[in-house]
Amino acid sequence: MVRKRKNLPKKCSTKGYTGGDDEDRISELPDDILVVILSLLSVKEAASTSILCSRWINLWKHTNSLDFDGDAALYKTARLKKELQFNERRKYVRWVNSIIQSHKSHTIQKLRIQFFLRKEEADTLTKWFEYAFSRQVPSLEIDLSPPNFIFFGSPGPNYVFPQEFTNSATCFDLKHLKALSLKFVTVTREAIEFFLNNCPFLEKFIVHHTKSMSKLEICGSSLALKHLELCYFFGLDSVRISAPNLTSLTIRVFSELILENVPMLDELRVGCGYSDFSVKKLLPAYSACISQLKSLTLILNNLKGSTDLCKFPEMPKLKKLVIAYCSVGEDSLLPLTSLIRASTRLQEFVLKLDWYQLSRSDREIETSVR
Repeated sequence: MVRKRKNLPKKCSTKGYTGGDDEDRISELPDDILVVILSLLSVKEAASTSILCSRWINLWKHTNSLDFDGDAALYKTARLKKELQFNERRKYVRWVNSIIQSHKSHTIQKLRIQFFLRKEEADTLTKWFEYAFSRQVPSLEIDLSPPNFIFFGSPGPNYVFPQEFTNSATCFDLKHLKALSLKFVTVTREAIEFFLNNCPFLEKFIVHHTKSMSKLEICGSSLALKHLELCYFFGLDSVRISAPNLTSLTIRVFSELILENVPMLDELRVGCGYSDFSVKKLLPAYSACISQLKSLTLILNNLKGSTDLCKFPEMPKLKKLVIAYCSVGEDSLLPLTSLIRASTRLQEFVLKLDWYQLSRSDREIETSVR
């Protein structure tokens, strides 16, 4: 038995459609379903549907996700003159502002902004933060990495997270925030403490390329934190972490690491290169999670004459071992075998090598191998 359809929404014009069925089935769907579909598209694609018919004009303004990937959108301008690049970026910023001002949803599930901003555009980004917080966004990602980013010689962050947001009297409710990623944003220790204290359900916290602190503590028996990434904290000497729900930790560039009360930690990524941190300093912190680790990634360099790897204790549950090694000259890789021997239940081993300043030619090396 076929139920008779009543009060169908106004259909869009199907003139010119030659698919064999002139019925516009998409327009028969309720608005809520259409908004969900539009949320799966990019912002530009979703907004372009407004030209279909009058019913679609405002549908995209109720999507629950906004993803502004400026790096991809402005890729074609990379070969233009600097003045033209600046004009194109300014147009893109104005477009983002217009989208945010037009958006009508009271809450959004995700806001992602990824493109380089100049110092003079800092006020604009502050407004974007305000928009995200006012919409009670659970997932917020801000990536201001400069184009063609190279670690060495790259400028520092242009944007400093506003101190007014860290004021205890802030009017924003951040209890909905579950995932926060800040890259190339200068974040103070007070700002990090602010998020930890005011986001009780924060499970994922990522901070890359920042400065302005020497010591950092991420501690609390009630922290919901499960995934933590702290990379390239320039000037940071000491990191202390105590988080009972933490399962994954990625950390690079520091001098001292202290791990306490991390009973759930089973995935660890540590950068021991390009900093004062060494394998020797890792061992004391490593003892807090050695018995439970299932995945370990080490970024190493300059192992010449080092015996620290030989002191690595047995890792009874380790299933995956990844070593990224930067070799200068003709360093021996034999010390790495100690890590393999310590992994008694290893199932996957990945070795990533970068070679610099080889003293012999490829032909000489090939001959030696033969």
